[in-house]
Amino acid sequence: MAQKKATTRGKQTGRTQAASNIAVERERGSFRQLLASNPNYFGTIAGSKFKAVLSLAGSTKYEELTCVAYNGAFDRLEATLAVKRTTGYKGGLCTAGSEEYVRFYVDSGGGWQDAGIAGAQVHDIPAGQDCAKQSRHPLIHTVAVPFDPQKFGCRKPQLPRVRAILSWEVPPPPNQPNWVPVWGNVHECAVQIEKSWSIFGLVDSLATIAGPKLDPGLLEQIEAVKELPLPQPLPDPPPLDVATLAKKYGYSGKPSKGQRQAVEVSRFGFTHAAQLKAVPAASDAEFELLAKPFLELGIDIGKLLVEIEDPTGNIGYEEVECVGLDNNTDSVVATYAIKRPSGYSGDLCSAGSYQYVAFWGDFDDDCNWTYLGTVKTKAYDFGSDLPAGGLCYAAVLPVDLSKYRKPCTTPVIGRVRAVLSWNSPPSTTNPDAVPFWGNRLDAHVIVKPGKPFPGTVTPDLTVVGGIHVNDIDNVSGLTLPAAKFVDTGFNVDSLGRACPFGGRVVVRGLQFPGHRYRVQVREFPGGVWTTLVKPIWVQPVVGPGFYHSPAGDGYFNYLGFSSNFASILAYFDTSGNELYEIRLDIEGVAGSASQIVRLDNTSPTADIEITSGSGSCGMFSPGDMMSGTFVARDLYFGRYSLVVKGHPSANTPSPASGIVQTPITGSNWTLKTTGMAVCGYIIEVHAYDRAIVNSQSSVHHTAASVGFCLRKK
Repeated sequence: MAQKKATTRGKQTGRTQAASNIAVERERGSFRQLLASNPNYFGTIAGSKFKAVLSLAGSTKYEELTCVAYNGAFDRLEATLAVKRTTGYKGGLCTAGSEEYVRFYVDSGGGWQDAGIAGAQVHDIPAGQDCAKQSRHPLIHTVAVPFDPQKFGCRKPQLPRVRAILSWEVPPPPNQPNWVPVWGNVHECAVQIEKSWSIFGLVDSLATIAGPKLDPGLLEQIEAVKELPLPQPLPDPPPLDVATLAKKYGYSGKPSKGQRQAVEVSRFGFTHAAQLKAVPAASDAEFELLAKPFLELGIDIGKLLVEIEDPTGNIGYEEVECVGLDNNTDSVVATYAIKRPSGYSGDLCSAGSYQYVAFWGDFDDDCNWTYLGTVKTKAYDFGSDLPAGGLCYAAVLPVDLSKYRKPCTTPVIGRVRAVLSWNSPPSTTNPDAVPFWGNRLDAHVIVKPGKPFPGTVTPDLTVVGGIHVNDIDNVSGLTLPAAKFVDTGFNVDSLGRACPFGGRVVVRGLQFPGHRYRVQVREFPGGVWTTLVKPIWVQPVVGPGFYHSPAGDGYFNYLGFSSNFASILAYFDTSGNELYEIRLDIEGVAGSASQIVRLDNTSPTADIEITSGSGSCGMFSPGDMMSGTFVARDLYFGRYSLVVKGHPSANTPSPASGIVQTPITGSNWTLKTTGMAVCGYIIEVHAYDRAIVNSQSSVHHTAASVGFCLRKK
């Protein structure tokens, strides 16, 4: 079946209004059962041997992707989805509900590349109204995956396209960018990768060449620079003045009749006019100095100052199109579009300008907005490089939702607001203010239920190895069947199998500024406690990240949410395959919190042989049926795959993949060589375990291969 055309630059408003609620149809309520009986029940598999029963693809009746974007501050791809109805999600908030999956793809010019998958847990939420008597539906969710592209300088902008595929209950398969969901849709937008530079080569060369001649203090500074997350942003030149901008945008006084100024005075002169407005009434000299460039250009200052007072919001250049809440990362996310090729005060090699997004929240549903914070990002002229449909940016602000969490019996449904303003920060005191350049957008969101924040200082571990402690068995140290990665909401194992931990296990927990904590580990049971003292990299809500070190006695200071929004407490760098206990205590506070984890730092076993004909590394002829054995094993086995490489005509081995490990002696494989070109080939076996390596969706992997040649008879 042909790919349903991807939506581009859809807006959250208008297109995502809650549909009238009707009984859940069989195709929704029995969705998994219908697919189990016939994988092509809905006719979405082209060339399937199963006959379609009902043609249904890309339905947005229940959920819909509305925005996709890139956030350069956190290097994340972001997608926004609207959950439109009150039922059809397999249960209320105290049940498992169901899952909305989003898989991301990026095309930087060489075709679509799989960038990962994220998920949002959704539930049946009763209809209702908020404090302003507005319907609580749709509920807006955002999800994200890490995306850290290579970054270059400013001479040629990097403007890849991003595609997101939303699918309810069935994860979009990897490396299939044209896959068609039954319930869900596809959305695309071009994004901009930030300009950067790398300093690794510079500092290493400097230290090597100068070596002992360098001042010790300078050497220390070089080493400090090497600890920074790189690449770093390029320094910007000074902003352009009014006269330069007027010349750049071809301003020559009033346009002739019927002619429209490409970039109007109220745009390129906006920042400088705003400075005029801010001049105290008594400061005539300062006013005259700032007004001089306008007067020299023949611009009516009085008319301009009146014009930029317009409170209706101009969305000709930029517009916030989506806003929602990411319950995986506890962040509010707004997606805005850059629409015009120019009017942003300079190209990528200049200072450009800023887009500001102020976030507000009403999580108590009492119609009192709380200012959450403002995010700013750069904006530039891209001229003819601007892709059709413009560019999509995501503004992301971590928020502390701990004081709003309640048990699942009490849904917390609130509102978030995003106010976009170009080159002038939005108000932080008036949530209703609309900027001259930009707009305002609201959305209803649901806060993920959980344990309310304790009223007293209490040792509390929340996340270990990227998994919430509620999803880790505290006896076996393995994940539970429904475990998900907290930052993406995606299942740890699609089959619900128990998973161990390997590499760096990141420990996270509630924070109590003003107190000190210590994290210790020991082999369980009976091992000797070791205090974790490795410095941790923490990221503030605003500003650059930094390393946080403990005192000499092994105790760290709690930093608080504003300085450490991910609530990282310690790094446990593991080795071996033992059972370990992680313990948290707070200085001067009785009790401790602990979590058992099973370690696995051993890669799977993989081997492959050819047993037919002349055996491994032997000669065969096209048309021969080859056979052999392969081994793919691990205590916590994940999957295996077999592939033939060497020429595009290579056929697929049988079996091509599997999720059950082979016997110790191995399993059989076959390869029909009919149609394969005369050439040299290798057949590879790849074995993967299901360990959670470095607190993310990485696993251990082992590959083995054997060669053979096809020659004419």
